[in-house]
Amino acid sequence: MKSWFKNKWNKGKMLAELKPALFLSLTFCFMIFIYAPLEFYINNSNEFWYDAYLLFPFILKDFLLFFVISLISFTVAYFIAKIVYEIALYGYFACMIACYIQGNFMIKNLPPLDGTEINWTLYRTETMKSTIMWIVVAVICLIGFFLLKYDKIKKLVSYISIFMILMLGSTITVLAVNGDIFTKKQYEKFNKLDQFEMSTDTNFIIVLLDAVDEECFWQVWEQHPEYKEEMRDFTFYNNTMSGYAYTDHSLPLIISGEWYENKEPFLDYQIRIFKNSPFFEYLKKQDYTLSYYEDEYKFEVGVMDGAFNNLAYTQSSLWDAPLFNKRIIKMVGMKYAPYLLKPKCWFNVDMLNNQEMTPKDEELFSWKNKAFYDDLKEDEISYVDGKRFKLIHLMGAHVPFYYDKDVNVIDNANYYTCIESSMTVTMAYLDKLREAGVYDNSVIIVLSDHGYNIEGDAIDTPQRNENEIGRQHPILFIKGLNENHDFQVSGAPISFEDLVGAYYKLLDGAASDDCFEYKEGDQRERRYLLYKYLGEDHMVEYMQTGYAGDESTLIPTGRVFDAK
Repeated sequence: MKSWFKNKWNKGKMLAELKPALFLSLTFCFMIFIYAPLEFYINNSNEFWYDAYLLFPFILKDFLLFFVISLISFTVAYFIAKIVYEIALYGYFACMIACYIQGNFMIKNLPPLDGTEINWTLYRTETMKSTIMWIVVAVICLIGFFLLKYDKIKKLVSYISIFMILMLGSTITVLAVNGDIFTKKQYEKFNKLDQFEMSTDTNFIIVLLDAVDEECFWQVWEQHPEYKEEMRDFTFYNNTMSGYAYTDHSLPLIISGEWYENKEPFLDYQIRIFKNSPFFEYLKKQDYTLSYYEDEYKFEVGVMDGAFNNLAYTQSSLWDAPLFNKRIIKMVGMKYAPYLLKPKCWFNVDMLNNQEMTPKDEELFSWKNKAFYDDLKEDEISYVDGKRFKLIHLMGAHVPFYYDKDVNVIDNANYYTCIESSMTVTMAYLDKLREAGVYDNSVIIVLSDHGYNIEGDAIDTPQRNENEIGRQHPILFIKGLNENHDFQVSGAPISFEDLVGAYYKLLDGAASDDCFEYKEGDQRERRYLLYKYLGEDHMVEYMQTGYAGDESTLIPTGRVFDAK
């Protein structure tokens, strides 16, 4: 045994033989466990609640662990036989090159990580491209290993590995410096401070049920005749157009009527709208206290001072370190793994959420239907003299699907049962307002921020994919002050850009069927800016020339709005 080991060692020859394995392992592990998660984090830092200081220990631990495992594996292969070592070297090198190409040049049409269950059959083209690329890389590397002498192979593997780690290292350094990732994150988020405080004077309430599509909603409505009685006094506008396919851009339009066209950084626009929306400024001058209830938005401490009454400073604590670590690795896999393995890497990004705490133990608001529904059943309405504005953003029918019609969390929930749960919560809220005597003196608007494409039919154009189709048709219910009548439906061609004008009229006492300029039977074109999920830097303008839900009359104008 001693002589066998001595023969393998051969006066340090083993170290020279293992040198390419050392460089290869160092580069591959750096790329996957340090470069990839940091690059993902830096380019999407505003999407994550955690800062880089929480991320560093995990990526360093993973890097060191897999680097050591890799070296040990190469050493074992070397001791078994030279041919085994060469095969390991070839396989590892080909995998590194293919991963690099996959993660940096084949990421244009990645599936979303917004909780949507992925229909992987729609990604057959990408799967085929990915598979072909991996096979081509494997074949080219195999030919190279056959044609070149062993000494040249070792040098080539070493040189390419060194070049790649220097390239990746310099790239991530520049990104880190420009991205200012070393700043500790401190945020303000919305709490429950006054969610059931109602004015004895006037209330203006917007209940936003996320991702409820009008056509799917109406299918549910027709199965529940009790909805009509519960929604008495409301006018339902069944021909309403959203402005965008996703929440981030839809919400500012709902409260300001101002379109976002990539002329400024979106965060600047978002903060400006939340702080200085002309409608909000008007409400403040009318002595309204403004409260906003939602759990996704977070703002740097001080940025939103004076904007809303229920903002609280939050501190984050990691709730499940092993699960967090696993999710980080899976997130890297969504970019760098071949498409055949991506289904194993997909996860509901909501599972990366943290436990958030406020210094004064003020409970943060949760947008989940059940959380708000439980509060409705447990808490009582209290009365205040000043006027109140409340924007309540609930999960509605957003993915992932949790709920049945009674707002129970179940395994076999679907889009339609989540719509039912949304209505259960909404009706419970309206009943609570009625019982407390603050229903009549309230303007109440129940709407969704955008529609949804539950059928998932993909149209293969550069501007669209399966995530955007059919998302332009939201629901819209309106009740004015002291309005009492049977439930009614209007087919007026409404756009979200009309909402702010309607708000002013409603506060002046207009009825819900008389708050818009447009009436049923009117013809108009309505604007819609379409972009792919995570591709908001390229917006394509469409005009709806017909009914809101009709895809055939949603016509591209040829105008695009790209971020500069």
